[in-house]
Amino acid sequence: ARVEGSDACLVVAEDLVEALAEKFGKSLSAVAKVTGAELEGCTYKHPLYARESPVVIGGDYITTESGTGLVHTAPGHGQDDFIVGQKYGLPILSPVDNAGRLTAEAGEEFEGMNVLGDANGAIIAALEREGALLLEESYEHKYPYDWRTKKPTIFRATEQWFASVDGFKSEALEAI
Repeated sequence: ARVEGSDACLVVAEDLVEALAEKFGKSLSAVAKVTGAELEGCTYKHPLYARESPVVIGGDYITTESGTGLVHTAPGHGQDDFIVGQKYGLPILSPVDNAGRLTAEAGEEFEGMNVLGDANGAIIAALEREGALLLEESYEHKYPYDWRTKKPTIFRATEQWFASVDGFKSEALEAI
């Protein structure tokens, strides 16, 4: 969709053009219609870093209930995204440490910031600085919560190993 009074074009879900025009306070006019499958494999530039990523097709968790109809995929932070990442051979980036702070992988200017705290404001400011923020609005993320602490949980892909206890299970149970 072309943004009124601008040469800028946005890739958005057709069902969301009217709602986005209202949010932006500018009319949007269709320039072309393409399917998600036609975009698959195209690349886009990261708004903050000098890297490109491929457009991938996600699952049925992507809807047109809000946003643009396009979402980022974070294979290191959730089962659905992990599965999509595996399908497309995406790297498993997980730039959050055990304490919920961003690591250097997230960018030096964000390192050490809490993902549920000061990181959001700093990332929004960086997007504004780069001219890459279209709109800021509050969004209630549907995080799962820890039943004991009542705090949101953060999914992180971590390396793990498992051992079979079949060889000594009966001896261990007898020793208890």
